[in-house]
Amino acid sequence: MTNENNRNAFAGRNIEHLIKNSIVDHPTVIEKLREQFKIEGKLYNTACGGICGDKSDVRINFVCGHYIDANVKGFRSKSAFNQLARTTVSKFCEDFNLNRNDKQELENIIVAKSKNAKTPLFPEKQKDKWGKFFNDNAKKLLNWSFSRNPSREILVLFNRDTFVVKIYPMKKVLDRLPTDITFTTGGFNIGSCVSFQRKGGNGSLSKHIPKTAIRHPGNNIQLKAKINKIIEILEPVKLGEYTI
Repeated sequence: MTNENNRNAFAGRNIEHLIKNSIVDHPTVIEKLREQFKIEGKLYNTACGGICGDKSDVRINFVCGHYIDANVKGFRSKSAFNQLARTTVSKFCEDFNLNRNDKQELENIIVAKSKNAKTPLFPEKQKDKWGKFFNDNAKKLLNWSFSRNPSREILVLFNRDTFVVKIYPMKKVLDRLPTDITFTTGGFNIGSCVSFQRKGGNGSLSKHIPKTAIRHPGNNIQLKAKINKIIEILEPVKLGEYTI
């Protein structure tokens, strides 16, 4: 029997193929992409990406050798709360140049949350320190979760209920999203549309690992996007839209 994680992965892969196969049928969208990225060559083909941990889900290739990477997010109209990025505390600390002591402190914070989900992720006594760190790195957090190379990427949002596709230049996405930090019980919000939190969950494939062990997948760090809020904020920079 297919578990929930596998079903979600399968649904995601289908959406990537939908975008790959449908965008070529909308020449006005392709033309807007060519204008946005100053591409002289005509469309060559499209391919699914996601290779070697890249953020790209679909690659749009042009005959001149230029290509555009697309980060594709499918969502439901009502439950539009999608994962942007997920990693271990150790890898997160490596990416953000946190030292050994800070890494240990963040791991302790995450594990404490696993023991009592009702308590705030960041206790009051640690909010000043971590609030400063996350405020200083809010822009980097958004770049880290959305993009590998914003100068040649687009964000593609696909509504699984209406089959509407919305396309945005990644650089303008990152320029426009707010970066203020607000602590919550689960972690904190970046602006009104991105949340930082402990991954959570029982880890259906990791039942042999104690839930309070830092290596348990539920103790990963996760950033999630409130897609409907993002659509509202990004309306002025929308590059194109079509219905499949």
